[in-house]
Amino acid sequence: MTDNIFDRLAELLASSGPVNWELARELGSSVAGEPGIVPAGADGYWHGLVDTVQRVLAPHAAQDLVSLPVAVQDRRTWTTSTISNFDYLAEPLAAKLTDGQDGPFAPILSIMVGLQIGSMVGSTSHRTLANFDSALPPLGVSHLGFVVPNIVEFTESHDLDPEQAHFWMAAHELVQAQLLGTGEMSAKLRRLVKTYIDGLELDPDSMPFDGTEAGLDPERIGQMLQDPSFLTDMFTGPDQAADLADIQTFLAVVEGYAEFLLDQLDPNLIPQLARIREAVDRRRAEPSQGEVFLRKMLGIELRRPEYRAGIGFFEEIERRWGPEATAIVLTGKDGFPTPGELADPVAWAARTLLS
Repeated sequence: MTDNIFDRLAELLASSGPVNWELARELGSSVAGEPGIVPAGADGYWHGLVDTVQRVLAPHAAQDLVSLPVAVQDRRTWTTSTISNFDYLAEPLAAKLTDGQDGPFAPILSIMVGLQIGSMVGSTSHRTLANFDSALPPLGVSHLGFVVPNIVEFTESHDLDPEQAHFWMAAHELVQAQLLGTGEMSAKLRRLVKTYIDGLELDPDSMPFDGTEAGLDPERIGQMLQDPSFLTDMFTGPDQAADLADIQTFLAVVEGYAEFLLDQLDPNLIPQLARIREAVDRRRAEPSQGEVFLRKMLGIELRRPEYRAGIGFFEEIERRWGPEATAIVLTGKDGFPTPGELADPVAWAARTLLS
């Protein structure tokens, strides 16, 4: 990589493909801020904690819980290591902007999407506790990632016992990594997000092209470079409440399942569990920069505390039909609940178990 700033800029802008990932990574790294200090021995501490969580939760889980590699990171490292795992957001967005065509303006559109994703992930790095703590998480990651500065800030600001809070975080990260790392559940979230983005309608008048031979509107391009939410006014179209409800139901099930497993443990193991949940709810009541950015970018506003609906759903189906019912849900296929079934487990059973 060259040290010449102009050569470096040329490299960034010349990146090929529908998404300019080089630019996204560079901008995301800048937004994340200066590298932080990860305490010596942190990897070993978190790896041991994850192993403990795996052993404790495994007897209660409907699917195998396998320990995964652990990465303890600062904000910048988390951003650069996970940004490409948001391809399920970036690539459908790029396809929507280009209408699937590789025309003369494709490089500009690739830059636009790179700017959006870089800003979103870099902003997310200032709040996320771990890989799967963000509103829409990275998919396909092969490790458990914990963001040290945010974890310290969260436990101190809410006066939580660090060991208990860390156990809660490790449990969530491990369970959700099993569900969303690979496989049908990960593929399902990809499909849900793609369906949502495919349903957006692009307003041609909002594009940065002036209709002349020159093609580009310099003033509009300048505005886009200065305003990270420039896509906000580019999309119009029908109400997508149903598509958004499907995404929120998915997240409620995934998060609710982790909390459901924690409820199966001896209360003395995490005496502060209720207090931790209350702190998480307070934290999520105020959207993070990344969540605000996501809302501005695509109009996706996710209501995070709905994990409680997921807990209630799993409690009811296991009480009535046993752990086998939970296993059916976690296949991510036809047994996955609809938004209406999340609040009505009997309707879910009538469709999946009794039909």
